[in-house]
Amino acid sequence: MPAFFEFLLVALALYIWESTLWLPKQGVALRRSWLGKKWRVIQASALLSMRDLGLVPMSPVPPDIGLAPCASFPLAVAENGEIHVSSSDGIFTHSTARAWEDIRFSKPYLHVGQHRIRCQSPAVAQLLRDGKLQGLTPAEAIRRAWKLTLSPSRAKWELRKWSLVSSSLRLYPPALTFGFFLALPFVYFTFGSVATFWFSIWLWCLMLGCAGNLFWLAKRAYPGARGELRQDALLSLLIPFHAMRSLELASVHAFGTTHPTAVLIQANQANHPWLARFYREKIFPRPTHPGDAVIARNILPLLENHLSKYGFESSSFLSAPDRSEDREASAWCPRCHGMFLQGKKTCVDCGNLRLNPFDK
Repeated sequence: MPAFFEFLLVALALYIWESTLWLPKQGVALRRSWLGKKWRVIQASALLSMRDLGLVPMSPVPPDIGLAPCASFPLAVAENGEIHVSSSDGIFTHSTARAWEDIRFSKPYLHVGQHRIRCQSPAVAQLLRDGKLQGLTPAEAIRRAWKLTLSPSRAKWELRKWSLVSSSLRLYPPALTFGFFLALPFVYFTFGSVATFWFSIWLWCLMLGCAGNLFWLAKRAYPGARGELRQDALLSLLIPFHAMRSLELASVHAFGTTHPTAVLIQANQANHPWLARFYREKIFPRPTHPGDAVIARNILPLLENHLSKYGFESSSFLSAPDRSEDREASAWCPRCHGMFLQGKKTCVDCGNLRLNPFDK
């Protein structure tokens, strides 16, 4: 095989690797088509996951402008003011943190008492810092963070802001990708090595444009993630495949403090199956996981308020599942909507939650 084709194969493998997002396992990426308005939900841990991270594949052809990698705030506050921390599996447990001295951020982890949490973006820590600067206690800052991350109006503003500040960045990745994988081989075989050299210089100028846009985003649009965006800018100067995915990499920080429920509600998709399940999981906490009740107290009042403001009835999420294809089922789980035969009293998957009987 000629050396040039070997080079292209290696380049393609590197491009495929760069076309993946590694988010915290409990992260949720929303995606819609270029002209579509409906969001689809992608769980970070659905395809492939490691200890703390899950994989979200990008669209094979950049830019993936319909991608919104959202995040859930990893802390919650109990009624007595105790701070609970989310594990990589989404289980909230009690921490020993009481004061600001017990909370610190060391990229990419948020350290709370004896716990360490992998954060999608430094913007998560910035929410806490803003609360601290306002003179709030850690518990008050966490409640404030939940109000912000769950706000549909703020999510709508974040989407509009991202659409505006990323408009110029959308031009470079597709030109760079097609230029590298299609135009570069054509120039090489048609005009020779000298023309290929000058064409490579032009491609590097596109990489420079990507880097310049990322530096601008770090300084003006998302200063809370300044360090990470500057690092992406430097890598975009050196690695063409990183520059090809610069838009998607920057979106991780653009939506790092936006909850997926807020995006779905502002898009009038409150009837989305993922949102329905999310609501049921909060209103029916698992008896074997005390932390479920803690996070439910933080989220439910805000979520129900936003649903009512947008004209949705949360009671519609609590109806029994359709058993037309399983007439033998006699009971159902109010949390996961699993259906069970006669004799079952609890759902093991939901912490032995008591089942509801189907109406005769």
